[in-house]
Amino acid sequence: MRSVLVDTTIFEATGLTKQYGIAFALQDINMIVRAGDIYGFVGENGAGKTTLMKIIGGLVHPTSGKISLFGKDDKNQLDLVRRQIGFLIERPALYPHLTAEENLIFYCQIYGINDPNRITDVLQAVNLTNVGKKKISDFSLGMRQRLGLAVALLNDPKFLVLDEPINGLDPSGIVEVRKILEYLANEKKVSILISSHILSELQLLATKFGFIHKGRLIKEISADELLKSAEKQICIRTPDPEVTAQILKDELQIEYITISETEEIQIPKENADLEKVMSVLLQRGIQIQGINLSTPNLENYYMDLIGGSNS
Repeated sequence: MRSVLVDTTIFEATGLTKQYGIAFALQDINMIVRAGDIYGFVGENGAGKTTLMKIIGGLVHPTSGKISLFGKDDKNQLDLVRRQIGFLIERPALYPHLTAEENLIFYCQIYGINDPNRITDVLQAVNLTNVGKKKISDFSLGMRQRLGLAVALLNDPKFLVLDEPINGLDPSGIVEVRKILEYLANEKKVSILISSHILSELQLLATKFGFIHKGRLIKEISADELLKSAEKQICIRTPDPEVTAQILKDELQIEYITISETEEIQIPKENADLEKVMSVLLQRGIQIQGINLSTPNLENYYMDLIGGSNS
C-alpha cells in the first residue's frame, strides 16, 4: 500500500479558461484536489465538468491559465505524470467482441504494462473475476462501467478522474461502484475527482465538493462544512399542507413554516419539538402521509447556490 502525504496537492488549476469562439466552456477556474480527497464535482450539463477533466487528461488544451499535476506544470512533465492517473471520461472504450480479460490485455499493451498479475488484480478490485469468456456485447451496463473502471486502474493510479461513472446504473450497481471507490480511497489511498448527476449518492461518497455553473467554479465546501451549513428540519406530508401548516402555527406558535414545491411542510428543528408536532396532528385528526427529520442535502444546497448565482 502506498503512503501519500495528506497535504500533497494532486491537481491544481490556476486561472484556467477554455474558450470556443465567443463561448466560454471554463472561465478563470481556481481549484485544488489534495491527496486523500474524494472531490465531488457538481454542475449541470454543459457546466464545464467534462472539459476540465479532458484538460487534466491532455485531451483538450486550455485557452489560458494553467494546471499542475503532482506539483508539475511543465508540458513534458505533465505528460509523464499523467501515467499516474486513471481516467474514465464519458463511456469506457471497450471492444464488444472481446472478453474482459482480452480488453485488459489490449490496454496493458497500450500502456506498456508487463505485470502478469495486474489484470487479475483489477478484475478482483471491480468484482469481475467470474465473467469468464463472456463477450463485452453480453455485459450489462453496470458490468461495462466496472470494466471501464478496471481499465482506469491498470496503471495503479494515485489519482482517478471519473466522469459520471454511475450514469445509467441500477441501484445495486450504484452501490457496488460506490463501495469500490471507497475501498480505493480508504485502503489504496487513491485521490478521486468524480462528477455525477446523482447528488444523493455523491453526498455519501465525497469528502469535498466543487460547484461549477456556466463554466465558473462558484463554491468549494468540505463534506463537514456541508453538514453544518443547514439546520435540520421536521418534514411532514399531509393531504392538505396549507391547512396543516396553519394549525401548527396557531397551536404551537411557530412563526417559520414553509411549504416546498413538492408540498412538503418544513419546520426548522430548533423552532419545534417533534413530539409536540405529532401530538397536535393526532389530536386534530390530521392524516399523516409521512414525517421525518431531514439533514442538509447536497441537491438543495446546489440549487440554492445556482439560484443565487449570476445566470
